[in-house]
Amino acid sequence: MRVTGDLFSFLAFGRWVVPLALTLAIMVAPPFRPSQAHAQAQTQVSAGALSGAVCRPASAALPVLNACRGSDRISLAVVGDALLHRAVQRRGYALGFDTVWGAAAPYFHAADIAIANLEGPTAPGFRRGGRRGADPGPVFDDVVYQGYPLFNYHPTVIDALREAGVSMVTLANNHALDRASAGLNATMDELDARGMPFTGTIRPGAPRDFFLRVRTRMGVISFIACTYSTNGIPDPHRQVLMCFENRGELLAMVGTEAARPGTGGVVVLPHWGIEYSHRPEARQRALAQDLIAAGAMAVIGTHPHVVQPFETFPGPMGAGLVAYSTGNFVSAQRSLPRATGIMVWAEICPAPTGAGLALAGAGWLPLQMVVDRQGLTLGFPPAGAGGTGGQGRALVERVIPGHDVSGSVTCGRPARASRAARIGRGQVADGP
Repeated sequence: MRVTGDLFSFLAFGRWVVPLALTLAIMVAPPFRPSQAHAQAQTQVSAGALSGAVCRPASAALPVLNACRGSDRISLAVVGDALLHRAVQRRGYALGFDTVWGAAAPYFHAADIAIANLEGPTAPGFRRGGRRGADPGPVFDDVVYQGYPLFNYHPTVIDALREAGVSMVTLANNHALDRASAGLNATMDELDARGMPFTGTIRPGAPRDFFLRVRTRMGVISFIACTYSTNGIPDPHRQVLMCFENRGELLAMVGTEAARPGTGGVVVLPHWGIEYSHRPEARQRALAQDLIAAGAMAVIGTHPHVVQPFETFPGPMGAGLVAYSTGNFVSAQRSLPRATGIMVWAEICPAPTGAGLALAGAGWLPLQMVVDRQGLTLGFPPAGAGGTGGQGRALVERVIPGHDVSGSVTCGRPARASRAARIGRGQVADGP
């Protein structure tokens, strides 16, 4: 599972040239067409989202990680990169982003905490270089609102994620500064104004409190996000937490949060790894092991745009889960590995010792971007699916064997009101 230094140096040197070549290849690749069974299942789930139904896997189906005290659980639904290439933005602005990711809404609304990586600024009126001009509104004009290689989305994307049930986003990723520091500041302003909590970035001169504490009925859970890079774009105010460059600071933060009175657990959300590789780097594995040892109950990663394995390490909170990469949430990357991702479904419980929380279990639900009559949309390939849906499920099972919980999913009416809440930066705030 080791990546050679020569290969890593080549990829680092070619962070602009290689992705551009890969993107051009992706653009000319034939689009995926869903099988009939896949399309029918996707339509059923989307209808469930529109009708307000919620869907969730059975707790008993999750592979067990730790013993629990009692039967109460807090559920986490975590997806990867919301990477809005031009085709995704065009559809979302014209038809509504619910037509892009509506299939995930029943799961997001069922989870106590639902998390996505917002990979790109939502900086109204900002052009490349952080220059501000007129805002054209929610349209893909390719001047203010753009796709690869320097993303920017209209802030209505935030509203659409919140309406779908996403309760917080991570901002620490390699596109965080695609509109420079000013654009990142505008993004955080929009997230605050629209009631979407975030983690992984701070404002210039603010205390380096990159955590987001969420108060739950079982105690506080602290979420910390970091990234491997900002694609070489300067971060003069040190607003983005770096996974490897700030390694000592990150580990100390995890340890401090885990030991903090009232904090039940820590979840780390790193943006890391080699793009398009199903194998984690040696430095990912080393950092993951140290994060669990420092007190994290789970480490759930993004960035490679393909899925990577699950692994467990022992830690003070019991067995800690590392999901090295969820793959994409939504994107216009159309090859099978990049069009296929997962939703990590994890459940947290009171630890049997009576102090703190433990990760009860975790599994995955398969996701896949497909093409319908209006363009790209997200689907959940059902068990027994043929065509690309079945191929995607088989791919995930090869990479992450024994953790598919999609066969246990049931859907119904929500048993409680929405748990969405405004969460302040570095504050304890109400969650489930």
